[in-house]
Amino acid sequence: MLQQIEKKTSKVPVSGTIERVNEKGIKVNGEWFNFSKFMSTIPTLHEGDLIEFKSSKNFINEVSKVTPANGSAKSAAAAPKAPEVKETPKNEGKADGPDPSSAPPSPKDPPRKEILAADSGRAESDREELLRCLKDAVQITEQVDSARFSTQDIIKLALTLFIHRTA
Repeated sequence: MLQQIEKKTSKVPVSGTIERVNEKGIKVNGEWFNFSKFMSTIPTLHEGDLIEFKSSKNFINEVSKVTPANGSAKSAAAAPKAPEVKETPKNEGKADGPDPSSAPPSPKDPPRKEILAADSGRAESDREELLRCLKDAVQITEQVDSARFSTQDIIKLALTLFIHRTA
């Protein structure tokens, strides 16, 4: 029961680079998020922008910060209501051109090897912290005798611990 209430009311902070944009939402960190119908304003977003928002069940509830790809920060409150449409997801059955994922990287994107080399130290420490969070989540769920936890529940708990500890 408690898990059902938490699923309905919990708002998870998400941040990352916008990979795709369409009329209904955005793709961040490999996952699609739709704009909630209860949002008062929907900012204009572009691929490559950095974004911070809170989501609940893959719905964006509140955008806290948008940093355009060119680097100047935007206020989420001062943005217009409709996002710029850049792509229609493939699951809608429209095949009107070549696959954009097969396109060569744009000149403004640094080579992938440079990114990996620059972030390898941070990525390694993040991996270690995530592993600690996963172990802690398993220990927490083992201590609760009255409920069975699925693998997804344990992963969600581990990610919540990770976000809390690294924020």
